[in-house]
Formats: sequence, C-alpha cells, structure tokens
Amino acid sequence: MKLNQLLYFCRSCNHQNITKAAEELHVSQPSISASIRELEEEFGVKLMQRNNKGFTLTEEGKYFYERAQTLLASADDLEQMMTDMGNRRKRINLGIPPMIGTFLFPKMYAGFKKKFPDIFLHSRDGGTQELLELLDNSALDFIIVPINRLSTHNYNILPLMEIETVFCVTKNHPLAKKSKVSIKQIKAEPLIMFHRGYFQNEIIKECYENAHCAPRIIHYSSQFYTIKEFIAKGIAAGFMFKVIADTVPEIKGISLDKPIKIQIGIVWKLNQHMFNDANHFLQYARKYAASLQ
Repeated sequence: MKLNQLLYFCRSCNHQNITKAAEELHVSQPSISASIRELEEEFGVKLMQRNNKGFTLTEEGKYFYERAQTLLASADDLEQMMTDMGNRRKRINLGIPPMIGTFLFPKMYAGFKKKFPDIFLHSRDGGTQELLELLDNSALDFIIVPINRLSTHNYNILPLMEIETVFCVTKNHPLAKKSKVSIKQIKAEPLIMFHRGYFQNEIIKECYENAHCAPRIIHYSSQFYTIKEFIAKGIAAGFMFKVIADTVPEIKGISLDKPIKIQIGIVWKLNQHMFNDANHFLQYARKYAASLQ
C-alpha cells in the first residue's frame, strides 16, 4: 500500500467519479483505476462496486475510505511539521479582534519585526469565538483575546493587561457630562454593537440582563471603524475600550457604575508543537507582557 494509492482512492471517493479525480490530480484515468485494482488485489477485498454511473463503495470500501483519509491527513501534518522543523516556515498566524488590534497590535508588531525581520507575522480579524475555533483547528498559531472566561485546563494563556470597557457617546450627547452611568440610565439609548461571537457583545448583554432590561440595538457591525463613526456622528451609542475612546476627540467614554474589566491575553493550544518562529514569538511576547505590567 502506497500513499499515492490512498490519494487516488480518496479523491475518487470525494468526487464519486474516477474521471474527475484524474482531472484534479493531473493523472490518467487508467492510472487511478489500476491503482485501486492493485489495492483490492493486495487486500483481497472489493472496495468498489462498478456500475454504469460510476461506482458505489462496498462496506469494506467505506471502512478503508475513512481510515485512508486519516492516514493522508497525518501524512500532510507530518510533511508540514518537518518543513517547519527545517526552519523554512518563517510565518506566524495570529488572530486578533478588531478593537484589540487597534491599540495593542501595532506596537507589538513593530517590536517583533525589528527583532525578527525575516518572520512574517500574519494577522486575522475576528470575534473571540471564531478565533478560538480557528485556533482549535490549527488554522492559527496564537490569538490575542479576552481571557476572562478561558481556562488553563483548556489552553495555554499568557496574560497581557486589564482594560476597561466604557459606554461611549458623541461629545454633545446629554450624557457626555456624566462621569458614570448605570445600565438603567442608558437602557433606552440606541446602540451599535459587534456581531455575535465577540466577547464584549456577550458581556454587555449580560449587564443589561442583570439590570432586567434589554439593549436597544439598531445595528451590528464587525468593523471597528463603522462602530466608531456611528458613535462619533451621534447615530448611536456604543461600547469600546477606554484606552481607545480617550484617543477619539469626537467621543466621550463614560464608566459604568459597575465597571466592565476585560483581561487580555495571548492564547495557544495545549501540547502545541512549537516551531522555531513560534518560539521566537512567544519569547518576545513574554518580555512584552512584562513591559506592560
């Protein structure tokens, strides 16, 4: 049994057509058919039942297809790992929600690139839930997200900083003169919020629920710029990190009477294999975290 035989068989099953598999793999149809016959002869079982429309898998074929897919995936993982071990990867895939990326990432990026100019640091925006799923599926190496509800039983976590989320309005809003507000005071205010899956969204909705009211959300967006513009132009109120609100002249950030504190940290998978570039990033991140304390 050879890897290319498994590949031919699985691609044929994926397409449910040998001809289409041959086109995808740029080999001849007879080559794939001969490869599958060799497997059947080697094992002494029928993997496919040929018919006028193509084929159907036998019970033995279904079992073989399932196990062959696992073997091919393992082979791909091994190839990627060995390539990375050879120090040819030079890439880190990092996930960051938009607001965190706005104030935290630029300085962190600049410092890392100065120290490791040959490593490409690729970032992807998204909500915390989406980024966790990408991390779980190894599509990302690290994510920088709120860690309030993450457990070290499930992930490696490097705390970076704590920041406050504040209620934000345009500077000429009647509430802009207040130093603090309660949820009940702002319950009637129209809001713009991040889409579901963003941690801040969940926390704010819980604050409203605890005050026995519901947020009056008039618009959702995944773009921080859109949220900022809605607030600055007085179209809606919203919530953002105080450290950002303080830098926008048109916006006034107001603390809640029960402040919302968000812990930000770097997260990566337990038992994650650390390639050279990932190790460099983590070493840099630890020093960067220490500088924020």
